[in-house]
Amino acid sequence: MRPPSIRTTPRTVAAVGGVVYAIGVLSWLFASGVHFSSQDPTTLAFGAVYAAVGMVLTGAVPLYLCSRLSLVTPVLVTLWLLGNTVSQWFYGTHLHPLSSYLTVWPLLLGVAVSAGVAEAVARIGIDRTLDRFGLRPLV
Repeated sequence: MRPPSIRTTPRTVAAVGGVVYAIGVLSWLFASGVHFSSQDPTTLAFGAVYAAVGMVLTGAVPLYLCSRLSLVTPVLVTLWLLGNTVSQWFYGTHLHPLSSYLTVWPLLLGVAVSAGVAEAVARIGIDRTLDRFGLRPLV
């Protein structure tokens, strides 16, 4: 059995997926008119870094959990939250869903990770009783 190459490690999958997710979300947000505005360059830089790091983590952490432990709920919850933001944007049910998505990313990431913890606990319990559905790496 040969060791995994650098292209297929969970960290690589998560890093690439997180960057792609951040580029996609931030491109959509900026194309939709969301922008950073401040007279203070420090505040502006903090806001930009906060949003960029948040989007990378929001995409990378669920992918890492999926590729390392085969947990699917964090990925599904993240996609559902993004889809909910998109639907709010299309239908106008929220005044500023796009900027809110950038602002509250720690809460959204926490919800996705919590769903992953619940899945992990359930799967460990099933694995110990039925010897099925254990946590195994996908990559």
